[in-house]
Amino acid sequence: MPHFYRHISKLFISIILITSCADKKKEIDITKVNLELKISRLDKELFAQDETMQIKIPMLSQQYGEFFSRYTEDMLNLGAIGDPALPNAYKQFVYDTDISKVAKDVTEEYHDFSIETQSLTSAFKRYSVLFPNRTIPEIVTIISGFTYKIAATEKTLAIGLDMYLGANYPYYASVQFPAYRKTTFERKNIVSDALTGWVTTEFLKPDSSNSMIDEIIYEGKILYLLDLLLPGTNDETKIGYSAEQLKWCKDNEMAMWGHFVNEKLLFSQIKGDYFKYVNEGPFTPGFDRASPARTGNWLGWQIVRMYMDNNPKVSAIDLMNNKDAQGILNASNYKPKK
Repeated sequence: MPHFYRHISKLFISIILITSCADKKKEIDITKVNLELKISRLDKELFAQDETMQIKIPMLSQQYGEFFSRYTEDMLNLGAIGDPALPNAYKQFVYDTDISKVAKDVTEEYHDFSIETQSLTSAFKRYSVLFPNRTIPEIVTIISGFTYKIAATEKTLAIGLDMYLGANYPYYASVQFPAYRKTTFERKNIVSDALTGWVTTEFLKPDSSNSMIDEIIYEGKILYLLDLLLPGTNDETKIGYSAEQLKWCKDNEMAMWGHFVNEKLLFSQIKGDYFKYVNEGPFTPGFDRASPARTGNWLGWQIVRMYMDNNPKVSAIDLMNNKDAQGILNASNYKPKK
């Protein structure tokens, strides 16, 4: 990804009944939070046939500022803002037979974005309560040309709606996305993916993170923030699993933990030793093929949940500022469920 983008993870994003104390901890009062989340539909504006590109490009550049430059130059690779050839490059993009069909399908599917708007607004209200000094982004929906689900700059969170047209959308086959990725290209994943993308850029992985425990605790923190921001969203949506994959993790929690402990993986600083447990893929190599990928991240999530349950005075800010992954593990008193 180009160097000017804020770091963002690839995104391939059952409500658990826990103690009443933990449930109360997740109830964030947003009734008095005054926040109108700005959501702009660049996808609609760009593909509306109302102006020539010579007129439209300067208008959009002025309206969207730095983000439009990044979108133009680095996401679509159409050339620099101000290049005399840019209007023609945009015209070729917008009127391309395949791209224009995709844009039409996006418009039909997302003519009403109100449900996502409401969910994102509520989530960012909770975010503003938890992290009052953090930036609330402007949301921009885009046609990414099948390159980005979520992307972020300093003040903007972009959602590539062409990446959320359903697993069976015909054009995904022509792009040859692997099957395990296509299962995440569903509308229901937009909000959780967007929030994962934003908090991942706001809370970067520490430079000192070089062991498996560092990796899975960091990912567990991000997923725990989704617990706080999306209290009504099921776990499989937050982590990007199917219901069957989530059940596999629960059924095999003790066996997975035992494997990591017995193989001395948790504190290994050799990424090749543990990469397969935190990486994307159709399943976790070494486990059976019914397993999901990123099983280490799921375990990290359970550890962070237990840590927060057992340390009720720890705030979300405290959690994200704590870089001591081993200390979090120790203070969690984590014990895998049988």
